[in-house]
Amino acid sequence: MSALTTRPSDAEGLVDRHTPLVELKNRLDASGANLAQLSAALYKQKNAQIAANLYTQDRYCATGSDATAVICDPHHDQSRTCVSWCVNHYTGLNRHPEVLRAAQEATEQYGTGAGTSGMSGGMCDVHKQLESELARRVAKPAALLFPTGYTANLGALSALARSGDLILFDRESHASIIDGIKMSGAKWLPFRHNDVADLERKLAHHGSRYRDVLVVAESAYSMSGDFAPLADLVALKRRYQFRLYIDEAHAFGFYGQDGGGYCRQLGLSDDVDFVMSTLSKSTGSLGGFIACAEQYIPLLQWCANSYIFQACVSPADAAAALASLRLLRSPSPVVQRLHENNRYMRDALQAVGIDLKNSQSPVVPIYIDQPERLLRVNRRLYENGVFSVSVVYPAVKPSEGRIRLIVTARHSQQNIDYTVRQIVQCLASEG
Repeated sequence: MSALTTRPSDAEGLVDRHTPLVELKNRLDASGANLAQLSAALYKQKNAQIAANLYTQDRYCATGSDATAVICDPHHDQSRTCVSWCVNHYTGLNRHPEVLRAAQEATEQYGTGAGTSGMSGGMCDVHKQLESELARRVAKPAALLFPTGYTANLGALSALARSGDLILFDRESHASIIDGIKMSGAKWLPFRHNDVADLERKLAHHGSRYRDVLVVAESAYSMSGDFAPLADLVALKRRYQFRLYIDEAHAFGFYGQDGGGYCRQLGLSDDVDFVMSTLSKSTGSLGGFIACAEQYIPLLQWCANSYIFQACVSPADAAAALASLRLLRSPSPVVQRLHENNRYMRDALQAVGIDLKNSQSPVVPIYIDQPERLLRVNRRLYENGVFSVSVVYPAVKPSEGRIRLIVTARHSQQNIDYTVRQIVQCLASEG
């Protein structure tokens, strides 16, 4: 028997049913597994987790995204009504009657789909209105609309840097950022999460060797709920003359004047060269955008493949986002409700001794460093009517697993109280 057939089976023997599938994939990659062996091993691992009722990633909201939903488990033919904490609709505007009406009217007026990319005539009036409003909202001269937030980062970062440039990015950056950076052809280095001193060391050591330097961070981090030290990054920029790119996906809409984001809240919009965000979170729609000086727009239009070769968001999505933006103008009752719920949730969890670390935003992580216990706790929560998903490697380090709770304006205090009680009980029972 060849080494190629024996090594993967040896690797499989080192794992148990709690091992995340991507971690298993990496082990098998290192052992030389081919495609057939790799897919067979992951299929076997997934089925082992399904049999133990540990696999949550195929569960879905049968009744759609909301604070409570009927959650279906297709593998066990089960469904139950749960308090849902897995959806990024922070403001809950995906259910607002004005947003629904705007999407319906746009569909009737413009049809269901764009049919082609923005470079090929796919945009209509509502897309252009949305671009103008997005630029105004984040206090930038111009904005370019992408089909999704993921493809906005992918396209923009692959277009803005090239061979001979350097990109320094926060180690906890979203996968879309990392994928875009890798596609750029530039030299890239991560810096320790929110560690300005580590970033400065890398700038001092490497910066002068490259034509252009781009520093990339998120204003609020999607897995830990903490904020970037934006003021410190801007101060560093004044000393080292790099360009600064900030992903506002988890802050746009509910921080800053009119929901313009965390950069705008801190008065730093002029110091940030590129502001990116998604429309799938606070605006309850779909799409992404890059806002910047007008001089960068032709470069993005002609060099970001995910803009050139992908159809625009539908007119209904664009109209829904525009309607949401109107509802997010300050003072916004839904934004006020979101921040009240965030404070209430945090106070309740900290009152029972749960350490939220540096989290501040409506992303509330419950850290469980043992993968086996994490999956068991999440299973028990689902059985008791609380739904979220286990955040495991590669989204976070293997030792930093967590259950991520995303607080929204549509959650009630009763939802929060019930969830906190269940978390306490499940942590105790699965200790």
